[in-house]
Amino acid sequence: MVERMERYGNGDLDLDFRQIAITADDVRSGRLTTHDVNTRDVNYARYREECLREGIDPNTAVEVEALRPGELRQRLDVEIEGLVDDIDQWNIEFRAEAAERELLRRLQGVAKRIVRDEPTSEDDQGE
Repeated sequence: MVERMERYGNGDLDLDFRQIAITADDVRSGRLTTHDVNTRDVNYARYREECLREGIDPNTAVEVEALRPGELRQRLDVEIEGLVDDIDQWNIEFRAEAAERELLRRLQGVAKRIVRDEPTSEDDQGE
C-alpha cells in the first residue's frame, strides 16, 4: 500500500506509515487467531516477500479482528497522542469541534423545516 500511495501521490504526499494494529511481533507471538492464506490471491507474492522479510510464516495470516477492540483502541490512542504536541490543547479543540458539529446538525434540521415550510422551534415559542 505504501508503494501505491507514493506512486499515486506523484511524490507530493508527505505521509508517515506505521504498523499499529497487527504487527509482526503479534503474529510471531502466536496469541492471535490465524487462518490459512489464499495463495491464489494476486497480492500473495508481495505478502510472501514481506512475511519472509519479517521472519513470519507466509502461509498463515492474522486479521485485525483477531485483536481485542479495547487493545486496538489503546494502540491507536497511544500512537495519535504521541503525535500531539499539546494534549490539553488537543482536548480543547476536540470539544470545540464537537460543539460545532452539534450546532451544524441543529442548523441543518432548522433549514430542512424552513424549506418544508414546517414550524421551527422559534415559531413554536412565539405562539
